[in-house]
Parts: sequence; structure tokens; C-alpha cells
Amino acid sequence: MYRKPFNPGFYGDDPRWFIGVVETPSSDDSLGRVRVRVYGLHSNNMQDIDTYDLPLAQVMVPGTEEGTTGLGMNPQLEVGAMVFGFFLDGKSSQLPFVLGSFPRTEIADPAVG
Repeated sequence: MYRKPFNPGFYGDDPRWFIGVVETPSSDDSLGRVRVRVYGLHSNNMQDIDTYDLPLAQVMVPGTEEGTTGLGMNPQLEVGAMVFGFFLDGKSSQLPFVLGSFPRTEIADPAVG
């Protein structure tokens, strides 16, 4: 007999994937959270959504880290890093979770010495 899940809004039932750019690391904790401007969701125009209005994203660490207070390392994502993740709350898109970053090289502006 099939039974419906207890919580049909469970975070894993309707994932919404994203790619975005780290705007700023969080300065209010030591968890390595970041604010990500998500492509196709957040405008590049700061008048539409300011950096500090972007939701804080949790960042996954590798399983080789201890994952408990005082042990292991926290994520070290830098501003400008391109990241991949999903929203824990699906289409509401307010609980971003970063799974990793893409390797990339920033191109220097030839006009700047």
C-alpha cells in the first residue's frame, strides 16, 4: 500500500538548482556562509536587489572534514567565485545551499595597466 509522505513540502522533494556568483562572505558568523547572486533569479542591477538583501547560503564541506565545532576547516569561497547549488525550500528560493564552485580564471582588463 502506497502512503503519501508525512511532509509533502519536504526540502528534497522539489529541488531548484542554481548557478551564481559569490557577492560577499558572511561577516556575522564563522560558518563560511556566503551571499550568492543567482543567474536568472537576481538582477545585476543593485537598485533591484542589494547585495545584503541576498539570502545567506550554507556551503557544503567535503566529507574529509570533521564537521563539528572547533574541528576541521570552514569553506573559503572568495568574492567572484562561480558556484553551483540548490534551494532547500524549492521554488520559494530563500534557502540556498552551495555544493561547490567551478574552476575559472578571471580575465584581466587590458585597459588597466
